[in-house]
Amino acid sequence: MDENESSIVEILSKNSGMQLEEWITMIKILDLDSRDKIVKFLMEYEGLTYRTARFIAYKAITKLKH
Repeated sequence: MDENESSIVEILSKNSGMQLEEWITMIKILDLDSRDKIVKFLMEYEGLTYRTARFIAYKAITKLKH
């Protein structure tokens, strides 16, 4: 993870109260399997901004594919 991503993760944790890994776990439990579904869920039900939701979705999809 580069310095910019580390900063985003830190801000995410501070603002949401959840670590990136917790968001990814929630996405896995909910069986959200596409970037669009993840972004929609995070924006509608968790109140995240589009950019934050996209970042989480990207990280979740990348991690869950491996």
